Amino acid sequence: MNDLHKEMRFAAAGTLLLDAAIWLITYFLVRAPGIPAALGLALGSAGMFCNLLLLRRSVLRAVYHGKTKTFGGYLLRCGVASAVIAAAMLSDSINSVTAVLPFLYPKLIFGFLAISGKHTGKNGGM
Repeated sequence: MNDLHKEMRFAAAGTLLLDAAIWLITYFLVRAPGIPAALGLALGSAGMFCNLLLLRRSVLRAVYHGKTKTFGGYLLRCGVASAVIAAAMLSDSINSVTAVLPFLYPKLIFGFLAISGKHTGKNGGM
């Protein structure tokens, strides 16, 4: 359980770094990404982190309570992602591209953990 807390903290730090990097990239490409890009990154990062918390909850339920039915949790996570994407697309003040990008962060963040060798479980992997 302590490993999950460490991974969530690492994901939060990685999210902040990736948000800043993407905002800087859009700044140089678009020259004035402004508030819509920042709002998109904030909304997408909040949705991604919510998804990670829901996934953590599903994992803990499976490990400690033996609940293997995780389809409901999967649908809830899909609903959160869909709501974030829909809100960004329906709003004129939120950049929808930057709202979607944070949902790709876990692949980058935990991939970095695996490659760097900082996270080795009992079997040497995640």
